[in-house]
Amino acid sequence: MDNSNLKKENFSKLYQETVEKIYRFVYLKVSSKAVAQDLTSETFTRYWDQVCRDKDIQNPPAFLFRTAHNLIVDHYRNRDKRPELDIDSCFNLKDEKVNIEQTAILADDARQVQVALAQLRGDWRQAVSLYYIDKAPISEVAQSLDKSEAATRVIIHRALKQLRQIIEEA
Repeated sequence: MDNSNLKKENFSKLYQETVEKIYRFVYLKVSSKAVAQDLTSETFTRYWDQVCRDKDIQNPPAFLFRTAHNLIVDHYRNRDKRPELDIDSCFNLKDEKVNIEQTAILADDARQVQVALAQLRGDWRQAVSLYYIDKAPISEVAQSLDKSEAATRVIIHRALKQLRQIIEEA
């Protein structure tokens, strides 16, 4: 197998393993499916560009999360400079198989958690999102935060304590 095919195969495997995690990470920060899809796509495009340049990336998932984080920051910096149409709100499709009451309860719970997460400090929000939502191991969360594993555990503990407090007060 030549180098090009090996790169493609490794990229495909990494994509399959991490695309949902990256998308959830981005979506929790931008709250728009269309923007989350765009930023997730750009994250993987930038990774592929680095692979094609033969850059040695020691921890690809950490690279992807850091790239996604940087793209989110850029998105918010440039948000006021360009108009944005929320495609998610343009269509209201109904699926008869969906239990509307259960969906409403889950959506309300998710909204409460999202609102509470938005009130946390940036690194706390990122740690909780990566660890509990994306199921990333502590070592990966620590690397994305540039902290030790022990410090990361403390951050997660404190963030959960504050999340409980925010949700109880709501």
